Order: sequence, then C-alpha cells, then structure tokens
Amino acid sequence: MTFSKTPTRVVTLSEEQAELLSVLGVRALGFGSGRIEGRLGQPAQNLTTLAKSSLKEAVYVGAYDKPSAELLAALKPDLILMDGGDSSRATFEAVRKFAPTLAYDYDTLPWRTALGDLGRLFGKSAQASRYLQTYDARIAALKTQLAPVARTAPNTTLLYMYEPNSVMVLGRGFSFSRNLSVLGLTLNTPAGIDPNISFKQLNAEELLSLKTDRVLILRRLTNGQLVPPNATDTVLRRLGKPVYTYPLDPQEAASGPLTDLKRAEALAKLIRR
Repeated sequence: MTFSKTPTRVVTLSEEQAELLSVLGVRALGFGSGRIEGRLGQPAQNLTTLAKSSLKEAVYVGAYDKPSAELLAALKPDLILMDGGDSSRATFEAVRKFAPTLAYDYDTLPWRTALGDLGRLFGKSAQASRYLQTYDARIAALKTQLAPVARTAPNTTLLYMYEPNSVMVLGRGFSFSRNLSVLGLTLNTPAGIDPNISFKQLNAEELLSLKTDRVLILRRLTNGQLVPPNATDTVLRRLGKPVYTYPLDPQEAASGPLTDLKRAEALAKLIRR
C-alpha cells in the first residue's frame, strides 16, 4: 500500500498498534479496544496501557472488532491500524471503506517489522531504529544476567489466574510465552498437555504433575487488586518450587515494543532474586 502523503489522522483499533505509535511519537485521533469500555466519541478514560501517550487526544470509537461506523466517518481518518489474522477479516473489510487500513498479525509478522513499516510511513525511520537498538541492547543485558539460571534451571511454567480457583496453563501459542525464550528460558507445561496450545484450564491433579524449575503466575488485576490467595496457591505450595507473581493489567497489550520490554524486565527481576 502506498500513500501520497504522511498520514496525520490516525485511528488505532488495538493497544498493540497504539504501542507502535507511542514509540514513534504519533498521536491517534481515535481508539478502539477490546480491553476497555468507554463512551463513544469521548476521550478514553482511566488508561493504564503502556500506549497511553499516543492516546491522549483519541476518542473512543468502540470495540476493536465492531467500531462505530458513524464515528469513523465523522473522524475522517487517513489511516486505520488494526490487528491482523483470519478472525479480523470481516472487521478489515468493514473499516477499509473509511480509510486505508493496515493490519498486523504479530503471530506471523513481528512487531519489529510493523514498527519499521510505520517508521517509514511517518518519516520516523531513525526513531524506530533507535528504539530497536535500545531494545536489543537491554534484552541482551537481561539475557546475560539470567544466563546462570538459564543454564542450570531453565524450565518455567506460565499460569494465568483470572479469578479465584480458576487457573490456566499458557503454551507457546500465548504471546507472553515468547518472552521466556528471548531470555534463554524454556517453557514447560504439565505432562500430557500440548505445549503448542495457547491456554488450557487446569485442575489440581494436573498442577501437581508439573515437572518444572519455577512457576510464574500472571495474576489478573481488577480495580487495582490482585486475585486473592486461594486453593490453587495451596496446591502450588505442595510442588516445593519457587512461585512468582506477575501482576497482569487488563489493559496490557498481547505483545508490542513497550509491553515486551516491560515483561522482560519484570521476568528478569523476579527470577534472579
């Protein structure tokens, strides 16, 4: 897709794409989301996403997969950004009627590539390159710090606790899992569970079957409060392995230049204690 001029009226339909704008210092005009509920046509409130710097002037246009056609028409964007993938095809066809639309699926196209694309489009290639250099240098430093752990005890199980007494194991298909391999760690799932899954509900017996060096729980934050201690925590104590908590903000992007760096920093800090 080619543009005759640099876009200045940008709508983003996800926190993931908003992170790209934040890195490049580009403000969005409109914002659609699957993680917040806002008032249509009003500025998004109570943003905690790392992409909030790009959303200060953005009005809420609705859900990421069903944005308001009336608002899109009124905003007159010259670029719409959204998540890609087969499930987003219908949305893509609907919104492209209002403006040129770019869709990025981070499962098939890394955010690094998307950042480079948008850097060129907005005339900010140097800024994109500087961020990537800084990001790569920091990841390399964190990997070096964790190298002794990665050599002797690499196996890490990721769990997601979204409510008391409900826990899921995360496999390679879940974006957070990629942060482990970047740091030289190995993703571990309970025996009999395909490690290529995205996520799967677990019972107590499956938790106790874990053969791992540590457990990291992505514990959901609701109104600033973590899911409280419950029976799952009691079961995990019986494993006799270190259990760490990562507070998962409900507005946190699935992946992106800001989120992935935040996760790497948090993982390294937790595990090297």
